Amino acid sequence: MLHKPKKIVEFGSLEGYSAIAMAMALKDIGEGCVYANDLWEMYPYTHSTKDVCLKNIKNHGVEGFIKLGSTDFFKWLKDPGDFDMLHIDISNDASIMLQVREALHEKIQNGAVVIFEGGTVERDNVRWMLEYKKMPMHENIENIGYKILDSRFPSMSIMKKL
Repeated sequence: MLHKPKKIVEFGSLEGYSAIAMAMALKDIGEGCVYANDLWEMYPYTHSTKDVCLKNIKNHGVEGFIKLGSTDFFKWLKDPGDFDMLHIDISNDASIMLQVREALHEKIQNGAVVIFEGGTVERDNVRWMLEYKKMPMHENIENIGYKILDSRFPSMSIMKKL
């Protein structure tokens, strides 16, 4: 593992699989916690339930490494507190990621990393991005300041210390 975070904050947990993967890595290194947040049934689009997420976490034996919450991302972004890694899988677009870059610039320069879903041209052209006229990320790659980690759809990207 390149980064060995102790405090991972996640937004957009859905059924918990990304949180589970991160918690399994924490379990392997023997410490840390994933603070997994979602709006669950309050989110008007694709969502899961907190109960489904909790069941999946228990089925993978990592409940000691994950704490579930329902914190709103934009409220959290105003006062994020400390974290080593942030995973964002909400309805990401360039306007959101520019807010993240601005709000978390100092934390990123101090070593925190931000991993997020999206960042490629293919991901920028999904139905909902076009339908709701969302700001594409890839044409704003320099302003956002990220690198693509995995270009396979839906893609994963990272913001880290320059």
